[in-house]
This record gives sequence, structure tokens and C-alpha cells, in this order.
Amino acid sequence: MTHAIDLPAGAGVRMTASARRAFGAHRWDIRVLCVATGEARASFGSHIGGADIDQRLEIPAQDVDCRLEVRSRHAVTGGGWADDDASIEEDTPDILELGFCDLARPLAAPGDVRLRFAFAAPRRPAGA
Repeated sequence: MTHAIDLPAGAGVRMTASARRAFGAHRWDIRVLCVATGEARASFGSHIGGADIDQRLEIPAQDVDCRLEVRSRHAVTGGGWADDDASIEEDTPDILELGFCDLARPLAAPGDVRLRFAFAAPRRPAGA
């Protein structure tokens, strides 16, 4: 499941990723796309889990309006990846926090993996 986030021109973003210990391997991915053309301007991604449970990323401000496409996946038996379920944990003009998990896993919770986006310039929350 992909979650889209509007990123106005000139707004940088600090993303913090965190994972609960002992909840398997996950992978998050973020693509920065130009709203007008759909052109990919940047792509970021990382494995998270195990001993690596805290990560940080600076997404530089863009000169045009963009959209961030965000997703998280979990490792599956036999190799490969499957999409995590997503939930919005916090949504304000300055912060958006998404929670991800593998609902098929026993004791899974929406915040098994959390991606927290802090915007340098306020944005409109979803539904505003």
C-alpha cells in the first residue's frame, strides 16, 4: 500500500524511521515525484529491523510542488517482500506520522514501523 503526501515547493522534510525490536525485517521506500509531470526527482529506501531500529533522512526542499509516495514492506518466507498495512498515527500541519505492520504476524501493531515526517514549512493535513 502506497501513501501519498503533498510536498509544496520550498518545503524540506526530516524523516525519522523507527521499528519495534524483534518484529522482523521491513523495508521502507520514499519516492519524490513532480506533481506537474510525474517525473521522479529522488528515491530513498532502507531496510529496518533487527539491530537497526532508528534511522533519519533529510529530504531537501524542491523547486516545484512534489508528492512523496511512501510505502513499507515486510520480508516473507522464501524471500521477497509483501506490503505492510498502513495507518495514520499523527497528522498536523507540521508532522505526519505513519505506522506500518504485517497484520498476519502474531502481536502485530500499527506502529511496528513508524515513519515520522517533520516539515520545514507547514502543509495542509489530510482532509483539511
